[in-house]
Amino acid sequence: MISIKRFLNRSEDEAVLWQVINLLLEKIGTHAVQGDRSEHEAFVKSLDRIRDSVATVSTPETLMVTVGSAVQAMFDHKQRVSRFIDRQRREIHVIVSMLTETVVKMSGENTHFAHNFQQIGERLERAVALEDLQVLKVQLSDCLRDFQDETLKRKTEMDAVITTLQQEVERTTTGSDSLLEPDPATGLPGQVAAEAAMFKALKAGTRTYVVTLVVNRMQSINARFGYHIGDEVLQTCRENVEKQLLPGDQMFRWTGPAIILLLERADSLEVVRGHLKRILDARIEETYSLGSRAVMIPISLAWSALRLVSPLPIAVKQIQTFIASQGAGD
Repeated sequence: MISIKRFLNRSEDEAVLWQVINLLLEKIGTHAVQGDRSEHEAFVKSLDRIRDSVATVSTPETLMVTVGSAVQAMFDHKQRVSRFIDRQRREIHVIVSMLTETVVKMSGENTHFAHNFQQIGERLERAVALEDLQVLKVQLSDCLRDFQDETLKRKTEMDAVITTLQQEVERTTTGSDSLLEPDPATGLPGQVAAEAAMFKALKAGTRTYVVTLVVNRMQSINARFGYHIGDEVLQTCRENVEKQLLPGDQMFRWTGPAIILLLERADSLEVVRGHLKRILDARIEETYSLGSRAVMIPISLAWSALRLVSPLPIAVKQIQTFIASQGAGD
């Protein structure tokens, strides 16, 4: 302001000063942040009106009022742009949060894309300029495109797996009865029968839960007392669990120390898990005959419950992963 007054007191500099002010106002309008389009157009028009008024001012005081109007217009524009950026940031943050949650559910064990979305969400918290948001939008678009490509690729691969599995299940249910014979140790149907039952449940669209039971310390029991005692332990587990099942519930011997339950329930997963916890977390002790002596063996189970959803190979992989995580029952 002091500089403007000083220049206005020198009449020979007035024309130069007016040109400088006119040029400044023009460049401010040209390079102003373009957030909301209508707001930006209104701001540029207000600067044009101020530029027109500069040409008609006759006194330094009048020019000072005009300059003050320009400053106020720029301040108002800054405030509106800041609100626009905050609104945009909140909207994108909601979108990123929804995408992250969806991607986590769809990706299963593949956390690469979920991590990328989470990083974008974290950078949104630090975004303070429209340029930051524009960069994040580009990154979000690229991440979505990569995720879509990966999803299509996985779908193609999964479709091939499902087709092969469906053919195998149909073949085993109509042809080779030997694959569906009961497990000799427990008398339960085996893994092939379990997969066929899961496939049937998916096809029927029933709300079904898969419960994987793993007998703890199974390798140690087999090594110390022999496989025949290990088979008896499995049989004990079957009998104890079977007492708690409802009509229509199914039980299968998966592999090694693992037993699978298929439960058709209308309850939520949390409710089902709460009921199972009361049944399966109890430790029992059973006495077995080992030659001329009796041995008492404590028995406990590790277990996992999940809702059966399509495609079937995902459920099969989750079962195998849980069994592996238990160290084959030790």
